Amino acid sequence: MPSEKSTQSPQNQQDSDHNVEIITPLKVRSHSGQPGSSRPFRLTVMPILLLLTGLAVMAAGGFIFIRHLSKHPVNLTQDTDQTAPSEVAVQKKQIPDATRTTKLQIDPLTPSAPVTLDQQQTMEPQQTINPAKRALEKQKAEKLDAVNRLVESGKTHEKNDRFAFAHTDYQEALKLDPESKDAQKAVNRVKERIVGQQFQKLMSDGLTAYHDGRYQSARTQLLRAKSFRPDSREVQNALLQVDEAIRLAKIEKLRQKAMTAEQTEDWEKALRSYLAVLKIDPNISFAVQGKERALKQIQIGKRITFFLQKPDAMESNPQLQNAVLVIEEAESLQPRGPQLSKRLDKLKALVDAARTPVTVMIESDNLTEVAVYKVGKLGRFTTRELSLRPGSYTVVGSRDGYKDVRQKIIVKPRQKALRVTVICRNKV
Repeated sequence: MPSEKSTQSPQNQQDSDHNVEIITPLKVRSHSGQPGSSRPFRLTVMPILLLLTGLAVMAAGGFIFIRHLSKHPVNLTQDTDQTAPSEVAVQKKQIPDATRTTKLQIDPLTPSAPVTLDQQQTMEPQQTINPAKRALEKQKAEKLDAVNRLVESGKTHEKNDRFAFAHTDYQEALKLDPESKDAQKAVNRVKERIVGQQFQKLMSDGLTAYHDGRYQSARTQLLRAKSFRPDSREVQNALLQVDEAIRLAKIEKLRQKAMTAEQTEDWEKALRSYLAVLKIDPNISFAVQGKERALKQIQIGKRITFFLQKPDAMESNPQLQNAVLVIEEAESLQPRGPQLSKRLDKLKALVDAARTPVTVMIESDNLTEVAVYKVGKLGRFTTRELSLRPGSYTVVGSRDGYKDVRQKIIVKPRQKALRVTVICRNKV
């Protein structure tokens, strides 16, 4: 029995690896032993060996299957790779091979994995896609590099206060990569710096023009500055100062224009200037006073013109009295220019002439009743002397049984003595 155990132990170890080789040594031993005792032993051992062989085959197949499925394969023996596997092992090995094929399809670039025909067919479209993907990634990398170069160039220009060049570089970078936050921030930052520069220059130019008295130019520059920063208090205050200066300059210009018109006694033009000033500011005192002065000059001037153009109007006492009043008002005017003085002298002469009576001699037959309109009835007389102011008069003669006579006489200023005859000669 000890010999059987020693013999069986190595045989079991060999059966686990190669069941075919186990039977041959047993046959050799049966011939070398004693004939009488070998047959019962053979009949007893053979079924056991066959059973053990089957179990060994099944165990080997199971371990092979587990080794291929496990991430850490189990190596049962070092001689397994040197011997051809059984049909059961081959069939069971197909399952992990399929798993390995699936893994290769997922990661075809694994260098240690064998590539089958199916795997090659699966890898062909992937190999076609990968170069395009690599080209796209290369293009993206080159674009990113170009964007970074432009951004760095823009920063250099920005440090040297060359904001226009910096803005150009940042804009080009933004065109290459519209999603670049650095480029977008840089564009906004430089744009604000450029706006700030332009704003300050326009403010400086506007204030310089303001101090030079070029108010319209100053206003133009400040309005352009306001277009960059509409809410700037600085530009708003400057515009208020410029607008006030423009307003005062316009008022002063109108004042000078009115004073010139007064000196030339063009009171209509002076009045227009004063009214324009009052339209700007109704509380300016010189314009209020100038308006009153101009209106009075215009009114008196028109009345003087009336009597100068129509001196006959002074034949009536009311109009003569009006002329006298005009003279009095004109003499109180200030200023009284040479033109007004000249016209006033003419009016005075006309008034004096209108006041100076002219001698009128009326002759009759002492039978005719004589009457003079504006004077009255004179009665019958042979000769009658009247002192009449210049003007037109109507002399009427009447006598019973005779036709009335009517005669109009005109007495001119400073005229020599006038002789008139009134006699009724025609009977009825």
